[in-house]
Amino acid sequence: MRPSLFVRGSERYPRHTLQFSWVDLTIPVVAAIIGYVTNVAAVKMMFYPLDFVGVPPLLGWQGIIPRNARGLARKSTRLITSELLDLKRLFASFDANDFAGNHMGGVLDQLTDQVIAEIAEKRAGAQWSGLPDPVRQQIRAMIRAEVSTVLVDILGDMGSQIDEILDIETVVVEAVTADKALMGKMFLTVGNAEFRFIEVSGLYFGFLFGVLQLLCWIVYPAWWTLPLAGFMVGYVTNWLALKLIFEPAQPKRVGPFVLQGLFHKRQKEVAHAFAEKIAGDVLNPDNMLAQMTTGPGGAKLMAIIERHVGAMLERYRHNPMAAAMVPADQWGPIRDELLVRIRADLGAKGGFLHVFISKSVDVYKELFERMAVLDAESFEGVLRPAFKQDEWKLIVVGAALGLAAGAGQLLYIG
Repeated sequence: MRPSLFVRGSERYPRHTLQFSWVDLTIPVVAAIIGYVTNVAAVKMMFYPLDFVGVPPLLGWQGIIPRNARGLARKSTRLITSELLDLKRLFASFDANDFAGNHMGGVLDQLTDQVIAEIAEKRAGAQWSGLPDPVRQQIRAMIRAEVSTVLVDILGDMGSQIDEILDIETVVVEAVTADKALMGKMFLTVGNAEFRFIEVSGLYFGFLFGVLQLLCWIVYPAWWTLPLAGFMVGYVTNWLALKLIFEPAQPKRVGPFVLQGLFHKRQKEVAHAFAEKIAGDVLNPDNMLAQMTTGPGGAKLMAIIERHVGAMLERYRHNPMAAAMVPADQWGPIRDELLVRIRADLGAKGGFLHVFISKSVDVYKELFERMAVLDAESFEGVLRPAFKQDEWKLIVVGAALGLAAGAGQLLYIG
């Protein structure tokens, strides 16, 4: 049996005599396990727990991504708005006439029925019901044409002022705030292969470092080498895995090999995953609709609607037929009640605003096509912020776990 490892240069093992025991062969295996466990722990600590666990502010832990979700959301938004989804650019060629003709037929019928209900049926029910059906249909067609003109005008104003009505950053931040796990899910979806690489690479790199550690241990079996090696394995495997994900950004030939960061190599695949996740869970019609009907954007939108609806009713007020059916003092209440109905139905599925949001921009297509051709630096900004945020803590924790495992290994071999 080997003497105490805390004594070097003993009589049984002179200073320059190579020492070996079959137990020493476990060193690379243990190093591989250390590398794997520390890397898995690092990945898990990025996402969990969602809420702080421990004694705040210092004694405990909260996942790096949940803790910094709002800041990460804003960084993602800057990338989206500056590089991928520029609303002013997208709506620069927006054709309100064409859009209304292709997508707003059902909405136009709904709005026409609302106008008829408020003006003809409610204020002049007897006269309206007494008209022959062909006449009612003719009047309805005239009102529908008028409503169509108003709808096109509203759509045109919305298109030209879309950046004042829809605040993408607010949509993203509110979605992340409402669902603490959402930001983590997004990064896991986009960087699934990279996070798996971090975990598995710890096993491979740890084993390779373990082989070197074994050779050093045979030649120089000082007691402190195992804890130090564990520390280095935990530190270096985390650090190296993070490096290999993003570097080099551009393909680089080294002898017969072409090297490129794993994330950059998967650009089209990542673009698809990112676009699908953002379009489905963040910038979806429901979230955008909620933002556009509240706050400054909602006020701006209603101001546009009120202006055009008011102008339409003013034209009706001076129409001889409408004036004969509706008393002059009723046009103010008609305007108010019609706007109340429009405001109440504004967020309804299948309604005017929902159709506009759903059909005017294909969020997935825009995000995917532009991200797939992003320059390397901008593309890296999709996932890199998740690692940069307190990245050093993950590496230090990996090193600490490696140090503890190395100390345990020392006790076992000793």
